[in-house]
Amino acid sequence: MFPNDLTEKYKNWQNDTFIKKKAQFERLAREGQSPKYIIISCVDSRVDPNSIFKSEPGEFLVHRNIANIVPPYNYITEHSGTIAAIEFGVTVLKIENIVIMGHSGCGGIKNGYSMCKENSFNTNSSISNWLNLLKPSFDKLAIMNEDESIKDLEKVSIKTSIENLKSYPFIQEKLDSKEINIYGSWIDIGSGKIHALDFASGIFKSI
Repeated sequence: MFPNDLTEKYKNWQNDTFIKKKAQFERLAREGQSPKYIIISCVDSRVDPNSIFKSEPGEFLVHRNIANIVPPYNYITEHSGTIAAIEFGVTVLKIENIVIMGHSGCGGIKNGYSMCKENSFNTNSSISNWLNLLKPSFDKLAIMNEDESIKDLEKVSIKTSIENLKSYPFIQEKLDSKEINIYGSWIDIGSGKIHALDFASGIFKSI
């Protein structure tokens, strides 16, 4: 049987949100989706882009992975899930906006930091292989105490992911023709404040 708590949540959704937006869901079912944004977020259960931005059905294409990492394009065979999701959104759905969204207290970042610091990657672990993608960001960190370095890595990795996005041929082509926008953001879970990357200064500023 399906879990009782999920069944109850589903029934509440069906009798409330779905009923209120039934025409919208019917239109989406009939016409297909045309999201405005791709949001690359962490799998962390505390960070839900659809809830944070109060999105409408069909508005966001959300891809979630550990530590909201975008691999370089040359990892297309090793880490194809994230790359394929982005390619689908850009080339098939013609989405023109990509948002990378990190967050405070990220467990993936914290564990990746420790692996990078101790060079303790395990090739038999899928988690370790994935977090090895943080190494270029780790190498950019200034010398600080560990807590500050981990917090800094949360944001530096977003910048690295943006640079990695630019290595995707189908994205670089659209950047050249100004047909796509890329954004970096970081949310403080405790305060609910979002900080957006200012590309001119390289600083995350509260919005």
